[in-house]
Amino acid sequence: MKHNVFDTGKRDDKSFLSHADQEEILKLAKTSQVGTFQTALEIYANENALQHDALASGFVQDGTGNVTLLFPEYKDVRPGAPELITNDQGWITTVMNKVHKSPISRIRTSQVDIRNIDALKAKGYTKGKQKKQTGNFKLVRRTTDPQTVYVKSALHRDDIIDITDFDYVAYLYNIDRLMLNEELATAIMLGDGRDDGDEGKISPDHIRPIWLDDDLYTIHVDLDIAAAKKELQGTNTAANFGENYIIAEAMINTVLYARENYKGTGTPDLFITPHMLNQMLLARDINGRRIYSSKAELAAALNVGSINTAEQFEGKTRTTSDNKKKKLVSIISNLADYSLGATKGGEVTHFTQFDIDFNQEKSLLETRCSGALTRVYSAIAIEEDVTTASSVSEDHTA
Repeated sequence: MKHNVFDTGKRDDKSFLSHADQEEILKLAKTSQVGTFQTALEIYANENALQHDALASGFVQDGTGNVTLLFPEYKDVRPGAPELITNDQGWITTVMNKVHKSPISRIRTSQVDIRNIDALKAKGYTKGKQKKQTGNFKLVRRTTDPQTVYVKSALHRDDIIDITDFDYVAYLYNIDRLMLNEELATAIMLGDGRDDGDEGKISPDHIRPIWLDDDLYTIHVDLDIAAAKKELQGTNTAANFGENYIIAEAMINTVLYARENYKGTGTPDLFITPHMLNQMLLARDINGRRIYSSKAELAAALNVGSINTAEQFEGKTRTTSDNKKKKLVSIISNLADYSLGATKGGEVTHFTQFDIDFNQEKSLLETRCSGALTRVYSAIAIEEDVTTASSVSEDHTA
C-alpha cells in the first residue's frame, strides 16, 4: 500500500506536499520563465497559500504550523577552524627569518671611522726629517637594552568545551603568535606606531626601527619624481612615456645612487609598498611594451636580492628635525646586519594559568629582546617629500 510520507491521517487536508505537488513544482522549474527549483518553489508556495519561514529556511503551511525543511542545511566550504583574514604576512616571515638571532640581549656595537682623515694617511719619509705620528680617529659606539613584548589573552572554559569542530585553544595560540611576530617585525622595520606616552609602546631605544634609525645607520634618500620627469624629457614627458615609466626610472636611479654609500654586508633585499611595485611593473616603453616582465627582472635592475611587498608600509609618514614630512616608499637592507638579541630564557615563551574565579584559561605569550642595526650605513630608506606649505607653517609655529 502506497501513501505519502507527509500524510498525517487527513487525506483531504492540503497541509502537505503530495507527490503530484512535487511533480508540479519540478515541471514549473523546467520552464524557461522560471529556470530554478527555488524560484518554482516560491511561486508554488504563493499560489497555494504556503508561507516562507526564514528561520527554518523552508515553508510553513497554513493552519497546523508544521515546518517542512525543503532545503539542505548550510555546510562549511572549508570545515574546521574559521579562516583568518590577516594583514600581509609574507614580509613578516621574511623579516623574522632573516634577522640575525643573537644570544646576547644587551647589544653593543663599536666602529671606528677612519674615512677621509688626512692625519691618518701614510706619509713618505724625507731623509733627515722627523717622522710624524698619525692623528686621532673617531670611535662610534652605541648600546641597546632589551624590552619585554607580550600578547595576553583569556579563553572561557565554556567555549573551550562547547567548540568541538576544531581545537579552540590551539587556534587562539596561533593567532597570538601571528600578532607577536607582526608586532616584532613592524617594530624592527617601522616602529610600533604608538604614541610616546602609551604604556604599551615598544621603545625605539630597545628595538630600533630601521626606518627611523639615525642617519649613521640608515641612509635616508628622497624620491624626486618631478626631477626625474624633467631629466627624461623636459616638460613634455607625457607625450612619449607614461607616468609609471617615469616613476620606475626615478625609483631605480634613486636606489642605485643610494647604493654608492651603502656599507652593509652582502646583497640587500627590497621591502616596498604594493602600489609602488605595481607602478614599476606596469611601466611601458614608447611602443607600449612592458619594461620589466617580472619581479626578478626588476630586482636585477634595482640591484637587490629580492623584492618583498609590505602593505603595512602604505601611508606611513614621519616628520624630520627640520619639519619636513616624509612618506615611506621602501626600505632596503640585508637583515643579517640587524641583530635581534635575547638571552637564554628570553626566547618566545608560552605561559598558561587557569582562573577559577572567572572560569578562564589565561594565556601569555612573551619574549624579552633587543634589536638594532649593527653596521653603519647598512640600510636605505627611500622616501617621498610630501611637505606642503601649510604643514611647514604649522610645524614652525608649533
